[in-house]
Amino acid sequence: MSQSVPLLWLPGLLCDQQLFEPVNDLLPSYIQPQCASLDVADSMQALARKVLEEAPDTFVLGGLSMGGILAFEVYRQAPERVKGLILLDTNAADEKPEVTVKRDALVDRAIAGEFAAITPEVLMPVLIHSDRLNDKELTATISQMAENVGIEAFIAHAKALATRPDARPLLADITVPTLVICGREDALCPVTNHLLMAQHVPEVSLHVLAGCGHLSTMECPQAVAKHIVNWFEMAF
Repeated sequence: MSQSVPLLWLPGLLCDQQLFEPVNDLLPSYIQPQCASLDVADSMQALARKVLEEAPDTFVLGGLSMGGILAFEVYRQAPERVKGLILLDTNAADEKPEVTVKRDALVDRAIAGEFAAITPEVLMPVLIHSDRLNDKELTATISQMAENVGIEAFIAHAKALATRPDARPLLADITVPTLVICGREDALCPVTNHLLMAQHVPEVSLHVLAGCGHLSTMECPQAVAKHIVNWFEMAF
């Protein structure tokens, strides 16, 4: 490829730039990744406006989990600036009430002084494949990300997720090349979510990673990077 392309990553809930570093390290030099630092805001609309204020003029947009949900809102606000979408382990639908109830219970625990315990004790089994739960380096990094993000952002982003708009009507209007990747064993955003995206987004590639949970960029970085590079070569 003759010119470099900015790749703007949007992290998931309680995640930061470390979520994407294993993949970034495997990308060729013409892909220039950067990770947005998400504002402490309690709506997807406000989060997206802040991302766009700080983003390059045009970019490929990638997001995992909440980052993918936010990517839909960024695209909705400024489709002319987004040259491609990478949607990882995410969900186009609005939130189900029972999911909000579960997350609100975690917010209550955080406020009560248990924030540091939430990721290692509650979230870890649904964030990664069961085979990786004894991987101390991986689990320590995931817990450290949560600490880095902090309780204030956790509370705000939980509300943003609970009140997010339904992006399913947007799918058919996405006119840029779109790459969808998910772990086959993703306990939070199942394969069916991604089949829906692949069914409705016009120019889409879908890949399902065997033996992989929710945090595909950390669990299977080689596979994710390979699919990103192949997609860049075909789409751009």
